[in-house]
Amino acid sequence: MVSEMLHKAAYCNNTLGLSPLASGRSLPYFTPETIRSYLLDHFAPERMVLVGVNVAHSELAKWAMRSFADYNAIPLKKREESKAAYTGGDLRHEGSSPYCHLALAFESVPFGSAETPPAAVLQTILGGGSAMYSGIGSGLTSRLSTQVVKQNAAVESCAAFTSSYSDSGLFGVYGVCQSDKAGDMAKSLAKTMAGLSTVSKDELAKAKAMLKGKVFRQAEDDSELMQDMGQQLLLTGKYASPADFAKLVDAVSEADVSSLAKKILSTKLTLAAYGDTHAVPHYSAMEQAFKA
Repeated sequence: MVSEMLHKAAYCNNTLGLSPLASGRSLPYFTPETIRSYLLDHFAPERMVLVGVNVAHSELAKWAMRSFADYNAIPLKKREESKAAYTGGDLRHEGSSPYCHLALAFESVPFGSAETPPAAVLQTILGGGSAMYSGIGSGLTSRLSTQVVKQNAAVESCAAFTSSYSDSGLFGVYGVCQSDKAGDMAKSLAKTMAGLSTVSKDELAKAKAMLKGKVFRQAEDDSELMQDMGQQLLLTGKYASPADFAKLVDAVSEADVSSLAKKILSTKLTLAAYGDTHAVPHYSAMEQAFKA
């Protein structure tokens, strides 16, 4: 819910801000003819990706050919490539949750750009934390854990996130807290994010080691690996292994993360809140919180 609201506010009335979920009023327009027309316009082989793990390429290709042998390929049709236009904005919805769910984000870098590794390092530096879980891998020493969760007993959890697409991306934080303390959490999140322009050498080294460990652990999961391969091929047309990405992470400097943090924070703020949102500060107040 919050992720969809965040995208709707960040890319108002265009591309990534248009929900992939059908609304109730649009259901009558879903007929066999409209579905087939959409398929013929978009589902060409040139736009598909087939990936496999623990299988030889020749074997995968053989079974792919056999699977599609009885189907005529849909001709590739030219389509308008609409570029995502980041707008920023504010969207709130009073929901059934007794807690306040809050996300703050800025425009980040596209998937596969040279600044993707520094963005991943920044996310690791922010990390996350939970009032309920403090085990191994819970990010106890991350900035969000030490500067937000541990400083406010009303905060249930918070975490940094990045969402990258072919021509844009979002970088932000998501937090859950007791509704009457939403203002305190919002200001703490803003202060922590604003401090990203300054990163120490030791903190950078720790974040890089944690990020590489996470990347290699995910690569041991077949489903995670296939998803990563498919996403890379769809968005960039090529695949970089975990080892390749680890080398890029090793090359990230203090200047790289500081420069990218300033670049991200210079874009317009996007705010999305769900649940009991009565204590969430006004949008203009949150903008000022990042400048304080």
